Amino acid sequence: MRVAYCGVPGSYAEMAALGYFGPDVSLVTTGSFGDAFEAVRDGRAERAVLPLENSSTGSISAVYDLIGRYGFSIVGEQLVRVNQCLLVKPGVQLEEITQVCSHEQGLSQSTDFLDQHPDWKRTAVYNTAAAARMVSEGTDRGLAAIASSRAAQLYNLDILVDRVNFNEQNQTRFVVLASQPHHDPRNNKVSLMFTLPHESGSLYRLLGIFAREELNLLKIESRPMLGRSWEYLFFLDFAADAIEQPLERILREVADYTSTLRVLGHYRQAEGVSP
Repeated sequence: MRVAYCGVPGSYAEMAALGYFGPDVSLVTTGSFGDAFEAVRDGRAERAVLPLENSSTGSISAVYDLIGRYGFSIVGEQLVRVNQCLLVKPGVQLEEITQVCSHEQGLSQSTDFLDQHPDWKRTAVYNTAAAARMVSEGTDRGLAAIASSRAAQLYNLDILVDRVNFNEQNQTRFVVLASQPHHDPRNNKVSLMFTLPHESGSLYRLLGIFAREELNLLKIESRPMLGRSWEYLFFLDFAADAIEQPLERILREVADYTSTLRVLGHYRQAEGVSP
């Protein structure tokens, strides 16, 4: 199995891929979320592992947009515990730091710590581990990175502060994407993308289906539709233990209440969190 992810070794995406597929998986590194989708579309990888949401900072909208654009299916998910560390070149002290780089999510998850150092310049790069590698390969002793402890080991950096994220229970949900759905009788979670008629009560009537069927809604959110001001795409996850009936009947009824409906995936819900 060849699996694409955005980043370099030491990233949380790499941890998610190894946690889901095991140590023998063949990993394909890419420079952006879009490049990971392209790797699957072009046949350079059979799967892509990408972050969809973080327990501290919410959804990663760019990945949602790409799922809608490419039409891929979610075939699995992996939860990863995220412990952001402040990394520096060996021997560098806190008072020497002038700039911190990380992925924008790493910076956002560390705002409370960074606000204690208002003189530090914050620079967003495409991946936390790439930020660590940038510090390792550079000559600027004032440059620090926010990344994982694994990245510190791989790039020979010191961990100056071992947790800078403000939420001690910081986790990221990664999804496994494929060009085609994967059916398995153990699948117990469904993700939907839909639009609704622009009329009073449309969302209320739709949610009533899930209440009546006693289905547990795990997530619902909306995203603006490009080119259509004040109209929205909805994303909804719910727990579903059956792969055939009554799930198919429920989805047909959901389709009756929506203007457009796409099943993003029917897959197995993650069990536990990778360390």
